[in-house]
Amino acid sequence: MEDGRLALEKKLFSLFIFLVLAAAVWVAYPWPLRASIVVLSLGGVGIVLAFIQLVLDFKPSQPPKASQGISFDTPQLESTSRWGNLEIWSWILGFYAAIHLIGFLTAVPIFVFCYSKIYGARWPVSLALSLFCWGFVYGIFEQLMHVPWPKAILFSLF
Repeated sequence: MEDGRLALEKKLFSLFIFLVLAAAVWVAYPWPLRASIVVLSLGGVGIVLAFIQLVLDFKPSQPPKASQGISFDTPQLESTSRWGNLEIWSWILGFYAAIHLIGFLTAVPIFVFCYSKIYGARWPVSLALSLFCWGFVYGIFEQLMHVPWPKAILFSLF
């Protein structure tokens, strides 16, 4: 009884998602292309995926075979650090402090380099990651979007 109810709820939910996406595409279709491009593209992909899910939901399911020997249970994750969340928050707050002290564009590669070196990356990998992250932030946020960064506290003293 419970499995039948769950299967019906899955079908109704998939149908609901399909109808919402179809309605969004239908409403956005007469809009100018520039205004509707995101809704039409993402909604179109969503409609296709929701339709596939609907077909899979209505397809009769096969009972699992008793002779299957593969277990998909994941092992319990154990903390490898005795500090746990304190270590994570230290990295986040340190990055935040570095942004305010030396500026975002300078803090990103330094943070990536320090993080990757401390957690075992080799020098070329750490340098490549740092350079890639700096290039990404500089290219996207500085050159394309022209994001105004706040002045760094340390550099404003000089």
